[in-house]
Amino acid sequence: MAAIFWKSIKHYTRIPGSFAIYLALPFLFTLLIFGMGRFVGGGNASAYFAARTGTTNILVYEMLGSAVWMTSWVVVEDVGVSLRNEQVTGTLEQNFLAPIDRATLLVGMSLADIVITTAIFLIAVGATVALTMPTDILGLFQAYLMLLIGLIPLFGICFLFAGIIIRFKEPYIFVQIVNVLFAVLTGTYYPVALLPFWIRFLSGLLPQTYVIEDMRQIILANQNLVSLYGNVFVLFALALVYPTIGYAIFKRIERKASVTGEFSKY
Repeated sequence: MAAIFWKSIKHYTRIPGSFAIYLALPFLFTLLIFGMGRFVGGGNASAYFAARTGTTNILVYEMLGSAVWMTSWVVVEDVGVSLRNEQVTGTLEQNFLAPIDRATLLVGMSLADIVITTAIFLIAVGATVALTMPTDILGLFQAYLMLLIGLIPLFGICFLFAGIIIRFKEPYIFVQIVNVLFAVLTGTYYPVALLPFWIRFLSGLLPQTYVIEDMRQIILANQNLVSLYGNVFVLFALALVYPTIGYAIFKRIERKASVTGEFSKY
């Protein structure tokens, strides 16, 4: 597992420009939404925003959503695309022939993603809160804990994606569609309450929805993990269910691919 972890870390450090893009995108997306809101809302933009979100701190509100979305982007792309890249280069078969459990391979990549998402959180969210709300910087620790809890069920979803990508061989289109859906469904830049009921039901199935909402409550409304115990319980439940289901489906697809020869197909 340690070897897989360090290999994934080296992939990021080998191309520092790619890593820098991941760190810069939350700022770019946040400033884009901020500028569009100011342009459309004019002088009353802050009042309109506060009426729908309960806060006038637009930058922190949007940055929290951007940071969580970017962590989801990194995790989904890394787990799915990495397996496809190994399949194309011919190393996936070697890894699968090695005497290690498949869970070790997936968890090793997931641990590397925790390091990357931590860097995104500290630079994007930490810098924004430190500059705009220095008195509330202690809430960052609780917000970071929410992010870590939310990563566990997200990894479970990615295990499912990894199996699907092995089967259909189209990671990039699939990953981009999933990332856009995550942005729409999880309330990245607006409250989920503004969405229609049936979409809110879908939003409730995604861990990022609870992570974004709770991080905003902790940073902007001075809440804590105890007062948000309901959402924390839901995240822990998803953390048990999604990895179990995702890994089970991945194993089923893997067994079928071993029989049909999908691993060797381009």
